Amino acid sequence: MEQFQKEKEEVDKGCRDCKRKLAECQKKMKELELSSSEGSKSELQRLQAEAQQLKKEEKNWEGKAETLRKKEKTMPWNVDTLSKDGFSKSVFNVKPEQQEESEEQKEKKHKTFVEKYEKQIKHFGKLEAEFARVISSG
Repeated sequence: MEQFQKEKEEVDKGCRDCKRKLAECQKKMKELELSSSEGSKSELQRLQAEAQQLKKEEKNWEGKAETLRKKEKTMPWNVDTLSKDGFSKSVFNVKPEQQEESEEQKEKKHKTFVEKYEKQIKHFGKLEAEFARVISSG
């Protein structure tokens, strides 16, 4: 299985490199076509020959890739061929140690809370008083 995977990666890499080289060669050819001078014509012919060679090489790599795809389809099914790792990361949930707050810290926290929500506290206090009055009268 590992051998097949390495072979597949090698073919993919070769195919990508060949396509990249072909694209670079074609780009150089276009640049030389625009600058039509005597020296560039011989260079242009050399690049055209190189492009033809790269196209043949690209077809060769694509043939190898197709052969690998067919080989992969005919491979027997087992755990290695059916399943693949989604990710390989382990995470441990560790609770941070909570320090006990001193009385001063608790008092300060309470004071800031009361200051922040003073309007809501008064509103709900009034609602509670109203509710108590309704219950006692009713």
